[in-house]
Amino acid sequence: MRIGKLYVLLQLLLKQPAIKLLIFASFIYLLAFQYCRIHFWRDPHSAFFDDRDVYEWKYSLLREHQANHFISLHDAPSGGNDAVLSQGAPLMCAALATVRRDKDDYLSATIGSMLSDLDPRERHALHLSVLFANTDPAQHPRWDQRWLGRLADSVLTYNVSSEELDHLRMLEETGNFHEKGVYDYVYLLNQCLETEAPYIFILEDDVIFADGWLVKTFNSLHTLSHEPTDRKEPWIYLRLFFTETALSWSDTDFWYRNMPLAFGLVIGSTYAFLLALRRWLPARYYLGYWVIGTMCLVVAPAFTALVYMIGKYSLAPLKGVVEMNDRGCCTQGLIFPREQVPALVNYLQEKKGGQTDSLIEDFATEKGLTRFALAPQQLQHVGLKSSRNNLEVNTKSTWAFWFEENDALELKDEHQLLMAASDDNWRLN
Repeated sequence: MRIGKLYVLLQLLLKQPAIKLLIFASFIYLLAFQYCRIHFWRDPHSAFFDDRDVYEWKYSLLREHQANHFISLHDAPSGGNDAVLSQGAPLMCAALATVRRDKDDYLSATIGSMLSDLDPRERHALHLSVLFANTDPAQHPRWDQRWLGRLADSVLTYNVSSEELDHLRMLEETGNFHEKGVYDYVYLLNQCLETEAPYIFILEDDVIFADGWLVKTFNSLHTLSHEPTDRKEPWIYLRLFFTETALSWSDTDFWYRNMPLAFGLVIGSTYAFLLALRRWLPARYYLGYWVIGTMCLVVAPAFTALVYMIGKYSLAPLKGVVEMNDRGCCTQGLIFPREQVPALVNYLQEKKGGQTDSLIEDFATEKGLTRFALAPQQLQHVGLKSSRNNLEVNTKSTWAFWFEENDALELKDEHQLLMAASDDNWRLN
């Protein structure tokens, strides 16, 4: 008897327009929720973030294979004669310091992915310097390898006095990476100043580059340095790497700071629209007050919350050259205009030690210099095992989460199109 009454009650409920609406909206919501789970799981600040596979190499693995193939071609006894190097006055000096790591070594992947797909015109404009930053360079597994001498424009060791070398050896033995890291950064900056290149690119030895990175960088540098702008402050760097970890919703975002207002506007506009629609006679039968209440108080807020759950970066991914004055991390790849480097060198030498990226940020803030990033990221930080005894949880947060979704064929085609469209000054036609 009770089952029969419940069945009748259920039939009556299912005939109600508001219940039908709720069932239909729930079905659409579940579809949208599943879509978000599939498409936005890489965003570290999304409710759909899934860290089980997010650190797996995908595009980076392909680039590593391409890099290793490129390196092998120039490591053969008879190879290397066709290696393209810098010619004339370089547009950019790229320099990196490499040290022996206890486990993985990424130097060949870094340099191979950096150079493997460059057009000769790109390579001629780039001067590459590699510093072996162990006081005994023979400790490094890549020291004195054939391919490195063929592909790099200069391979360096410390050219310092015996007293200074002893001090560096002491920093190594005591694990004083804060002081030695700053020293190496200054050393690289000074080496690049000697090339007279107008741009100086300091990178780390555990990154992998995307295809087409250099032409996009040159186009962006031309935009920053030569095209008209309303910007009054000079700029200190263009970063090629940033992590979405620092790009979450914050109080600086109007719609996050005023979330109650956002929900109120959605509910109010939904209510106003449905009331206006209800004046149309055929719609009045379907738009009873229970239906309107369900739409305004359940359906509209639920889908609004879903938008916030997607995550800020997934909703509005960065594109092109963007200001990044307070969300940039770290020093995986920074390009400085030459005129800013002498003052930065003096500042770092005065500070002597510390987190290099934090010191650069402090310098930029003190001098009122603008910081920029090129989006999407042009390189990935693959060294999840730090060479400076950093915690793995910190190095995992230094990861370009969407980089692995790059499409190799699309980037290759884009690279060719940009080269064809760039004039001799790297301005897009």
